[in-house]
Amino acid sequence: MKEKIYNKEIATAISNFLTDDNWYFGFNEEKGIFRFDLSLKGKLKKISYVIDVRESEYLVYAIFPINAETDDEKMMTAIAEFICRANYGLKNGNFEFDFRDGEIRFKIHIPCDGILPSAEIIKDSVYCPGSMFRTYGSGILSIIFGDANAKEAVKQCEDSEEHRIRRQQMIEEECDTDTDAMLTRLADRLSLENTDNKPEDEQEGTEDSEVKTELFGKKGGAA
Repeated sequence: MKEKIYNKEIATAISNFLTDDNWYFGFNEEKGIFRFDLSLKGKLKKISYVIDVRESEYLVYAIFPINAETDDEKMMTAIAEFICRANYGLKNGNFEFDFRDGEIRFKIHIPCDGILPSAEIIKDSVYCPGSMFRTYGSGILSIIFGDANAKEAVKQCEDSEEHRIRRQQMIEEECDTDTDAMLTRLADRLSLENTDNKPEDEQEGTEDSEVKTELFGKKGGAA
């Protein structure tokens, strides 16, 4: 198999951030692929990450641990509606749903043509998918296991007490900035662009990866 061409400087910048931020990760040097897991509190216990480094960009994928059942038309339809409703209004990144195998994931795309991403950019691109699944993961589970209505599931996720508290905390953190700067930074935090390709080795397992816990503000730990 031909070795993939990717930007090693981008890969180094990502590796440095993940190391400094206490993530436990694996890296495929032939394909430019990072893999690691993240533990979450709540009904959704863990998601898997893939960072696919390319020549002038990289993509971050956070993958839901359970696929929708492709032979269950009602479930597939409800998940598709949930994804559309959850995606509406997101500025950075988007949920994706593969009708071929029922995979659900959140994707961030970072263009790096002629520049190296800063540690802050890398941090946002890694933290955002975890935040999105922390908000919407319970809704996806309620459809897969509880036959929930997609519209109501999204509403419950967005109106949850935890979501309101986080939203208020974000506003309070920005109160020392001017209004335009506050709105810009809030929008940027909540969620970059689209490509349709899966990472080349996405079908490989993640059994050997370790798990980072406490995404926001605390050190990680092995599973």
